[in-house]
Amino acid sequence: MQLPLDIASITNTWSQLMALMLDVNVTSSLATINWDNLNSSVNGKLFQYAPFARACFKDAERVVGAYDANACAFAQAHYSDGQYRDTIPSSYQGLQWETCPSTGESCLLDWMNPLNEAAFDYPKACQQGSIPAYFLEVQSASDVQDAFKFSVETGVDLVVKNTGHEFQGRSARPGSLALWTKNLQKIAYEPAWIPTGCEDIAPRTAVRLEPGITFNDLYAFGEANNITLPGGSTPSVSATGGYVLGGGHGGLSNTAGLGADRALEFTVVVPTGDVLIANACQNQDLFFALRGGGGGTFGVVMETVTLALPRTPIQVVTLDGLSTDVNTTRAFWKVLVDNSLVWANAGWGGYAAATSLQYINPLPITEEEAQTSMQPLTDFAAQLGLTVIHEQYESFAVFYQQILEPLYAISGFPLSTSSRLLPAQNFETPELREELLDALLNASANHSLTYVFATTPYAYKADNLTSVTPAWRDSLLLIEVLDTLEYNTTASEQREVIEGLSKSMDFLRNITPTSGTYFSESDLYEPDHEKSFWGANYEKLAEIKLKYDPQHVLDCWHCVGWKGQSDQAYSCYP
Repeated sequence: MQLPLDIASITNTWSQLMALMLDVNVTSSLATINWDNLNSSVNGKLFQYAPFARACFKDAERVVGAYDANACAFAQAHYSDGQYRDTIPSSYQGLQWETCPSTGESCLLDWMNPLNEAAFDYPKACQQGSIPAYFLEVQSASDVQDAFKFSVETGVDLVVKNTGHEFQGRSARPGSLALWTKNLQKIAYEPAWIPTGCEDIAPRTAVRLEPGITFNDLYAFGEANNITLPGGSTPSVSATGGYVLGGGHGGLSNTAGLGADRALEFTVVVPTGDVLIANACQNQDLFFALRGGGGGTFGVVMETVTLALPRTPIQVVTLDGLSTDVNTTRAFWKVLVDNSLVWANAGWGGYAAATSLQYINPLPITEEEAQTSMQPLTDFAAQLGLTVIHEQYESFAVFYQQILEPLYAISGFPLSTSSRLLPAQNFETPELREELLDALLNASANHSLTYVFATTPYAYKADNLTSVTPAWRDSLLLIEVLDTLEYNTTASEQREVIEGLSKSMDFLRNITPTSGTYFSESDLYEPDHEKSFWGANYEKLAEIKLKYDPQHVLDCWHCVGWKGQSDQAYSCYP
């Protein structure tokens, strides 16, 4: 976002801004000896953080920090910078989780124009919203163990917080203690890696990384080591964390699998206090659960080993500039629906919306073969006087750095979403495709954004050791419908948005009754969420949850073993 602001005139550095947000001497203001003891046991790594925009507010209610004009200007300039935001513990990429949606308590700027003084001038007051009361900067397994013990002794809720990309607010909770893992930043190349305790298994090329590594870091590391490390498109998302634990899809998922498919080993601290290694040879049940069972519920992952693929060229086709006229959108999406099965089998995956498309193919095909494969799209574009651009990139990382990173660098705005996986069987006949097209158009009508993700692992042969819903395996597309919110959207207005999205998604749910959706990018009130997220895997996951977290130290919205909305922990959910 371009701001009418002279950045050069701002003298505040990152550390100066943090000093205004951070109560360094926590022990002086702690209410109980329990917090005091925790801070001592973790060697002073327990902190309070104010909301991202705190410095802009002259008035505040029970929030640390202070008004500061220069620090406010710095926050305004970086309000939509996802990679800056992920360095701030109290920052959430979905801004509604910096608020308490059910009450309207918030401390937000106007994300459309952060200079808009109406958002922060008196009588507006900065409030903590859903931001946790305290953050523990995790540096070791013992920090997590101490936090688990503290939670059991005091009843204080725990959440696991990384870069803050969470549509469901699972890493935000008022009055909670957040285990902040962003500063775990180690990454290492393992050209002949063997799973711990699996000496009879042939070596594989892999990368060992901690949860603070983002996609921006990962792709640069892969390029430097002449390997491909598939992932998502947003630079500031953690490359492991909730992305892998919930499944994790991206432009190469059709042929390379989900993030959960490529996860080979986890080092995890479970709520019983044990530090375990989970892979195909030991703690296999936990390995299964962590490969798609969702983040923030089975333990805190300290390290992940992920499969590395060879560095190869990729073919990319791009179509942009389509009209938002409903007839054009219908004709465009008809091309997608009619050709999705053929394209998936040919190795294509990628992204589309109402006005654009970008598909990627990592298989060893020529540019001529790529053009022939995508001829239906080329013919459609020609009818509208548009051109499909065919390009070859040296690697996925080069494509990401030149194209995806600039497109997806902006973050930090409030939104709600609903989604559905579309099974291949719904594409089998002209009649079914027409039914699907009608449902897709009805589902997307009157909403801010609709994304058509050709990011399912349809052409990938899975090892059956993942816990994501099996619907991922026989689906061709993931559809997401989103609505953006405003800084002053009321609680009742948010409820209307959420209800409207869910009702719209019913058009697709009704024709895909045996399907499901993606745990990490779903309806806030996903119907029958256990079946939708995990299908037949749920009962097994519930047993694993009970084994490793018998006291329910970790609990989060619609996670495995969720205790329900009646719990006071979810009072901010609308």
